Amino acid sequence: MRKLVLSLVMLLVLSALSAATYDLRAALEWSYDTNAFSSPLPDGYSLDSDYPNGGEFIKRQNIGLNISSDIYFIDDSRIGLSTALTLRFPYNSLSIIPEGEGYDWEYREENSLGRQHISLFCGIGPVFRFQTGIVDIILPVRVSFGSYDWFTSGLVVGVSIEPGVNIEISDSLFLSFALTYDAHLMKFLFSMRNVYDQGYIMLTAGAYAGLGFRFGG
Repeated sequence: MRKLVLSLVMLLVLSALSAATYDLRAALEWSYDTNAFSSPLPDGYSLDSDYPNGGEFIKRQNIGLNISSDIYFIDDSRIGLSTALTLRFPYNSLSIIPEGEGYDWEYREENSLGRQHISLFCGIGPVFRFQTGIVDIILPVRVSFGSYDWFTSGLVVGVSIEPGVNIEISDSLFLSFALTYDAHLMKFLFSMRNVYDQGYIMLTAGAYAGLGFRFGG
């Protein structure tokens, strides 16, 4: 993992040196993680089935720090390269644990904040840009990878999108606002018996506001 992060940093530095425009953002983010997608929750499953995976639904809220960059190699280009790193600090977490079998099914709720860890996710992919006056409308689409437990149990991989706007304050400074959505679709396990966690899925949705700096252009 350390080599991967170092490689991304080197790619970012080399790309920035040759880029026509380089946007760097730092933002505060609120986000919500969950693998519970229905209300009320489903019933009628046996405990030995794969649903819900791991026998637990999670609803977790976070405050985070989002650092991202967009690199455009040609002035006024509508397509560039986007990277991001997000740290999320949980402040509320509810676990919903199914108990029962067949159609005799109940859910037990408990505060699970004490079992949660700071999550770290990185991303890289194309960014699409539409410029109008002092406003840039952007859509980064990235492959994301990271962990909810500092890579103790495995590596989580997914796809993220962050539709947002950059509002120019000066030639080198802008405000940035965005919605965030990350579909964590697969978890690769650090295990010799199983390569990945079957049926794994976790969704993250949120929003951020921050300040950006523009170089070149």
